[in-house]
Amino acid sequence: MKLVLIEWQDSFGCSTDWQPLEGVRAKPQVCKSVGWLPYDGKDCKVIVPHISSAHDNTAQQGCGDMTIPTKAIVKLKTLSLPLSR
Repeated sequence: MKLVLIEWQDSFGCSTDWQPLEGVRAKPQVCKSVGWLPYDGKDCKVIVPHISSAHDNTAQQGCGDMTIPTKAIVKLKTLSLPLSR
């Protein structure tokens, strides 16, 4: 699996009170997420930030998976890992 940095657009806001509409800012928020890429589809990408190594009693596992729609992705960069010691 590749380790990637994904920059993606997300919605934000959702005020809790009624307020005037003057001055409403129409600009999506850009987020950054880093993780392993076990699924790289046309419609979405799945990243997982936490990966275990295989163990005698279990297969490799992941935790914290997140699905990002491909349409929301601004930039995807493959990261390189330093060599293990």
